[in-house]
Amino acid sequence: MTSKQEIIDAMNREHEGTPPPALFSQTATFGQMDACGAGWPEANFDAEKMAELALQASRMFGFATVRIPFDITAEAERLGCTIDRDAKGRQPAVIDTPWKTEDVGEPPELMPVDEFIEGGRCAMHIEVTRRLSKEHPELFLTSCMIGPGGVAGYLMGMENFMIASFMDPEATAKWVAAVTPYQCEYAKALSEASDNVFMITGGAEEIASPDMFDLFNGFESKVFACMKDSFSVAHCCGTTSKVLEKLAAMGSNALSVESHDDPQSIADRIGDKVVLVGGVDPVGTLMQGTPEEVRKSAWRAADAGYCLITPECGVPPVTPNENLLALSRYRDA
Repeated sequence: MTSKQEIIDAMNREHEGTPPPALFSQTATFGQMDACGAGWPEANFDAEKMAELALQASRMFGFATVRIPFDITAEAERLGCTIDRDAKGRQPAVIDTPWKTEDVGEPPELMPVDEFIEGGRCAMHIEVTRRLSKEHPELFLTSCMIGPGGVAGYLMGMENFMIASFMDPEATAKWVAAVTPYQCEYAKALSEASDNVFMITGGAEEIASPDMFDLFNGFESKVFACMKDSFSVAHCCGTTSKVLEKLAAMGSNALSVESHDDPQSIADRIGDKVVLVGGVDPVGTLMQGTPEEVRKSAWRAADAGYCLITPECGVPPVTPNENLLALSRYRDA
């Protein structure tokens, strides 16, 4: 079994030998839900059930990690967006926002920053991380949040945000700036309660032009600067070839990006600049592949120089138990 100390050493670039496996992204699967009786949607809104489901990756497969939450809508909901709380068997999604408009306009006046983490699911997530940290000190605890750009996108309406970022980037940046203090406060609280904070950042070329990276992602660097009491991971989905070095320089301890089945190319470019975590395609390999294919993918990332072997994005809920077991034990093969 992987130990927590191995993961800490890997995050510090002090681990000797084959890199340990870990789960830093979404972990819940239907197999784990069936095993413990805590599933979606309840485990997204109930602290007891969230903790129980989060622990299954360690109990069932031997990972030395635990990660909460399972979705990325808590901040937007706290600030006034509507989510589908009754979604069966899938993660909550933002379905409406009071500020959805085609005109960028000025950002709204929101609640006082100091109230943000005192209620809603943001407060619950902090509570669950504190509880898990106290009750399971043997596990490396990762909490998750999204960057200011993601929150601003939810508030504006994601389609409107994407269009506005091209048509009027300076006005759109005001929205990102407006929510940054909230994310800094949340990041600080999560950092104090966790071993690691995994923040989903912008930068994917499918969503925004690489030319706009500095305008929007500078706010996310401010949030990473608030994570003083834990490790931090910057995660970016999609194509990142044109901004890879910039992602590596955002201020996080580690970086998680999609390698598109070529982890060596990522390691060659930035492996000396930031701790690399990932290497395993969560859909094509972890969900759809065989255990042997999972092991081969893990070894390919290890040989490329990744410090921690993890899925490159959230674990799909239908991922077979045997494939997660293969990842956790890939070094035994």
